[in-house]
Amino acid sequence: MKKVKSLIKRLIGRPNGGSSPITVDICTKTPNGYCIIGWYLTDAVASISLKDNNMVTLDTIHTDIERADVVAQIKKPALGFQLLCTTTLSIEELRLAVGLRTGSENLLALTLTNSGISVVGNPSGYDSAYPIVSSSSKLQAACEYAIAVESHIIIYGWLVDDTALIEGKLFDRRKNVVGEIEEQTRFARTDVREALGKNVKLTSGFIVLLKRSDNKNYKDGDLNFHINIDGNEVPLPIAEVFSADDDGMMCLKRLLNVWKPHTPAQLAKAPMFLPIISGLYPADRATSVRRIDFGNAVNLPKASIIIPLYGRFDFLRYQMSHFNRYDAYQNVEIIYVVDDPNIATATQALAKRMAQMTQQPFSLLLLSDNMGFGKANNIGVTYAKSDYLVLMNSDVLPQNGEWLDKMLAIASSDDAGIVGARLLFEDHTIQHDGMAPMTLAEYPGLFFNDHPRKGWPKGLVKVTNPVAPCDLLTAACWVMKKSLFEQAEGFDPAYVLGDFEDSDLCFKLLAFGKTNYIRRDVEFYHLERQSQNLVSAGGWKHNLTILNAVTFNQRWNNELQALDKELHANG
Repeated sequence: MKKVKSLIKRLIGRPNGGSSPITVDICTKTPNGYCIIGWYLTDAVASISLKDNNMVTLDTIHTDIERADVVAQIKKPALGFQLLCTTTLSIEELRLAVGLRTGSENLLALTLTNSGISVVGNPSGYDSAYPIVSSSSKLQAACEYAIAVESHIIIYGWLVDDTALIEGKLFDRRKNVVGEIEEQTRFARTDVREALGKNVKLTSGFIVLLKRSDNKNYKDGDLNFHINIDGNEVPLPIAEVFSADDDGMMCLKRLLNVWKPHTPAQLAKAPMFLPIISGLYPADRATSVRRIDFGNAVNLPKASIIIPLYGRFDFLRYQMSHFNRYDAYQNVEIIYVVDDPNIATATQALAKRMAQMTQQPFSLLLLSDNMGFGKANNIGVTYAKSDYLVLMNSDVLPQNGEWLDKMLAIASSDDAGIVGARLLFEDHTIQHDGMAPMTLAEYPGLFFNDHPRKGWPKGLVKVTNPVAPCDLLTAACWVMKKSLFEQAEGFDPAYVLGDFEDSDLCFKLLAFGKTNYIRRDVEFYHLERQSQNLVSAGGWKHNLTILNAVTFNQRWNNELQALDKELHANG
């Protein structure tokens, strides 16, 4: 029995006969600094910190952890602790500063050790690694990060267990329950298996969505996820907590990068991400707008052209050169919505140069935040003075100046909803000739937008009537009444960062009893998605498209089914 007790004491870090009020079990290097884990006697230790050789206290994240195993063995009040420190100093330059309740301070040298700990990769792909952190020697797990919005918190981590579902609750520093599990999913973590051995199940990763019971702003180290394992509650500190106040796009990457919706089981979990996305990009999110006018504004324009700019701003040069070339734009209002604060200064400089070179008046709307395609257009429309709108991408280039009157002639009719045009690649093959619903085998049950005849030489597409009804049209170039756009409440902000907001608005106008038209005798060049090429690609962006598709299908499933059946019946 004595041998067993001695072994247990060594496992929990207490040396035989030792009298130190603090024990360091683990001291390991992280990508940005160090992680130190151990336990201390609460009646002896008042504070724990890190200092350098000059006795300067370093910034750390201190998390206390319940250590029932320690208390049971030493029969004294004790707590586990974790210190996370970001520093470039070597371990030899650091000291663990232990403030005692007697008023004195002990300085302890530290030595790196990997005993009892492994380091695994972070599934988000945006921070390199996190240590395994657990208050129980029986549990191997980590809560790597969480994203908190007003209504929910979502946690990412991994757990070595044999269960399919996790039972647990979220606690704050004061041990108040602040979150209850609403939904969850498990996913593959090859890094965990590689670190801990082939006997660990592949699907050790977890994503847990919790409904919040408070609205506090939490920081790193403020939260613990208590997992119920075999009737025992084990607290796991959450290493990092992100919120809607952080970079929205980076949070989207963290949110969606590990989700694999190509399997039916994971696709069914799509709704669990929507509350977080709504919190990161709320529908009522506002931004400040600064307007700069170049030239004498048109008082009663026959049309207002709204063009969002994101990432690339050089297309303004080519479009403004075109608008200045033709008399058709003399009575037209042109508004560029700069939806990217990073290009605001450079866009202003280019606009000033273009204003000196051209006679065509135009305006810039400088947004203080990136709002996304739909909201940028919505903001632009609020500044439009004409009764008719032209919504145009910055990478759409007209072939001549005749298109506007042709499209306005159709848009002005009582039954007209949206009027679109034929879009061509630079080699005169078709990019857009109307859209249609399509299904993909990888995502059963979902309709996506197809561009029939895309890539065909336009000479192979027979046109019997240059003006024809067309239910679905891309928003790369639209003409419509401003009153209809406002009646439909513009583009729905539920579609974050683009995709499906155009077809959603098409269905809204059809529901109003209007007819959408395409003019195939009006052609533009479209450098497809060149205006968006600085939105970084990756799994997260594809997954966001899938989530937008889920929202779109939930709203318009009956209409999509009917349109798909009609188009197949007509060949």
